[in-house]
Amino acid sequence: MPLLFVSATLLLCATYQWPRRWTISGAPLLQLCILQGEANGLRILPLVHLWPLLSTLNLVYAIASTSWLLYGVFAAACYPTIFIVCLFQFGAVSRFVRRNLRAVIKQLHFIDDKIAFFNIPALEIDTEVDGLMVLRGITFSLSTLSFVVHGVEVGIKLSDDMELAIQTEKVTVSLFRKIEVGDCFANLKGGEYEMTFATVEKSSTDEDGNAVFVADTPLLRAASGKDGLLPRPEMVKMTSQMTDGNAPIPSPISDAVKGVKQITPDNETAGGRYRQMLDSIDETSTVQQARKFVISINKDSETTNKNFDNHDANAMRAAICSQLHSKPSVPHPPRRSIKVTTLQNLSPTYVRGFLHRLPMLLRLLLNPLSYFHPVYISSITATASGRWIETMLVQKIFKDYGETDSELKSLKARISSWLSDASFVVELANIIGLAQVPFLTSYDINCSLAFEDVMTYRALPKSVNLNQVLRLGGADARFVVPTFLLPHHEHLVPPVPTQSRKESLSEEVETADGKPKEIQTQHTLEQVLADETNVKISVHARLPACFDQELLDFVAALVKATKVVEIEKAPSAMDEEVHGVAEFAGALKGRVKEGVKKAVVDGIVNDRWIAKMVGKLTTKLEEARGDLGYSGDIPVELGLYRNEGWNKTEGEKLLP
Repeated sequence: MPLLFVSATLLLCATYQWPRRWTISGAPLLQLCILQGEANGLRILPLVHLWPLLSTLNLVYAIASTSWLLYGVFAAACYPTIFIVCLFQFGAVSRFVRRNLRAVIKQLHFIDDKIAFFNIPALEIDTEVDGLMVLRGITFSLSTLSFVVHGVEVGIKLSDDMELAIQTEKVTVSLFRKIEVGDCFANLKGGEYEMTFATVEKSSTDEDGNAVFVADTPLLRAASGKDGLLPRPEMVKMTSQMTDGNAPIPSPISDAVKGVKQITPDNETAGGRYRQMLDSIDETSTVQQARKFVISINKDSETTNKNFDNHDANAMRAAICSQLHSKPSVPHPPRRSIKVTTLQNLSPTYVRGFLHRLPMLLRLLLNPLSYFHPVYISSITATASGRWIETMLVQKIFKDYGETDSELKSLKARISSWLSDASFVVELANIIGLAQVPFLTSYDINCSLAFEDVMTYRALPKSVNLNQVLRLGGADARFVVPTFLLPHHEHLVPPVPTQSRKESLSEEVETADGKPKEIQTQHTLEQVLADETNVKISVHARLPACFDQELLDFVAALVKATKVVEIEKAPSAMDEEVHGVAEFAGALKGRVKEGVKKAVVDGIVNDRWIAKMVGKLTTKLEEARGDLGYSGDIPVELGLYRNEGWNKTEGEKLLP
């Protein structure tokens, strides 16, 4: 069949003029390659019958030949297709291409149909967000049109003494099909009371413009024997902090590419080195090391704190994430790094200007990319230190009350004992993410996430003690982002409000129909004055929910502490200006009634609380006698509270 086709084509070209234009387009050569593959039994697209395939090809040419523009497009697409068909059908062509690619691109591992990159320069993020990202290896497969990223390590700077570390072992991107991400582990590290006790400065860069971190951690303070607060904390480079002192060197792109691993052209040697590099990445992964540590210590028969099975995947991920909390954010940095701003400046100025003037091209690119690439994540496990949560409670709730009040001091001790030495792990399993970037700017960007399982653990990293304190039946979340937040869409940002616009909104607030509309209009006015926009987020949890008794006890203690603090913060009757005994008695009576009724409702009235309240009131009344110069009797209702004892019957009569 191939010989017959070649003979017929040559005869037609010698006899007529029109087959010569057909031959130049590349269509006969493509048909010849398909026929030869059919004869060898290795044809491309074997599920499609031969004759419909060839008929479709000639029909497309017949349509394209009616226009010089369509003819040019057909020819431009036909010759690359011929190369791909030969690459898949003929072993001699694939071997020739593979051998020459190794000679031309010496920095790549080219094994069978795969191209592998190793020792890739780190990406130093220096735009709106500071951070460092490392990809330890990338494998691109031509046969499946997909690439696999091995060992992703990301460190993001949140503040001068707080960072977010994200690690995952494998990310698979199947082009125009899906994105699959393995188990992700995220750790929130630092904060003023975990990494340092010093006051954080607002500046976050040094004189050279490099992002910096606070360096005087509690561990360094203990080692140096320094006590107290330092007036000016020592700062180190962000990349040095995240890599534990092994920061990559910022380099030009040409120097960074030279450091990519090289291999020999031999196929067997190339395959061996490829497998060796993957094994090395797997063995040195901090996730694998943490997994081995957890398994080994959990198998120890003498371990008394073992409370989960090694076969429990959810508990194992929580324990691993807890162990990663003390590790560097980027444990395997390469020798060199490239800054994001350096990559941005690669394109000429006129190209950047062209893209800025045509933001439609960005939406035209993002629209199919978001549609054809749903994201599947095996799990996301995030850890934060309980010390940080404890510090937030002290700052927002307890403040200085715990030092003077014995009951608050006891509650503070109970809460601190449950928080201070533990890490809290939130685990989201089997996540599906979908995004829609609209082509028309009238629509917003919509993102949706579905979580099959939601769990929270309390972990003690030193003893691998793990306790599940909360589990939900799942959850889902939805994000709505305005389109004008995309790059190069500044022209869509709402204009600065004029004075007439502000006055119009103020009138709408005053004339709003009903309280809900008034509050909504007031909020809109505040946003307009502050020049803010909304990113809408809605999260729904699926029931049932299981709570551990430890968590319920903690919540009860926290609620009780907030109620006691509210009572302590309530102003005393003696704090107000009074001008007579009757006025003083009325004010004190109202305060006492309000306080006791609130205490009864909150369920914290007991003998100890009553004795404390009676003691305080007695002191206040005695002080009032002297201040007012009053020596008469105290009213009966107040005397009820002034007595050393508590008359339950009279008290119940008074409370209503």
